Amino acid sequence: MRKGLHTIRSGFTDQHNPTIPREYNLDNGDFEKNMKIRSVEIMFATTATSGGNQDRVAAGAVLFTVATSSAGAVPTSSTASPLEYDAQLSHRFSDSRQICWGILQGSGGIFQPQIIIDPDHIIPGDLYVNAWSISSGGSIEPIANPIGFVIKMEQVTSTGNEALLYQAKETDLE
Repeated sequence: MRKGLHTIRSGFTDQHNPTIPREYNLDNGDFEKNMKIRSVEIMFATTATSGGNQDRVAAGAVLFTVATSSAGAVPTSSTASPLEYDAQLSHRFSDSRQICWGILQGSGGIFQPQIIIDPDHIIPGDLYVNAWSISSGGSIEPIANPIGFVIKMEQVTSTGNEALLYQAKETDLE
């Protein structure tokens, strides 16, 4: 970390098991110093296998999420909100454990990611990152095309009471 900024650079291939999110330990032992996501960028890491698909959310689409717990980062959940219909395999925007969502799919030969970040979410502990695809049959499968990602975070300082509140808020629901 340099000057309160921290960057995670990595990627996923078709060998990644989408039921096991990748964990990044951000806990520095100081409850008052935590992280907040500034930006997330994702893109295909290859062009050889990503061309030719013209459907915006076809079976080969890559869904990407960042969460504050392992259960929050897994695409299936028993805690789907009644506000989200059929959220068992997709993003769960009302799940407080998910703090960033992305989808990467081509349209007209252009592969534009769509990314939403919860701008005010403070991360008091670990970060979990995952990527998966949904098959045409409606099941979760490894991503169809390798991707790379960069997550940029900044350190924020909280009072002791705020820090304890963030910790309590992140308690895993499952």
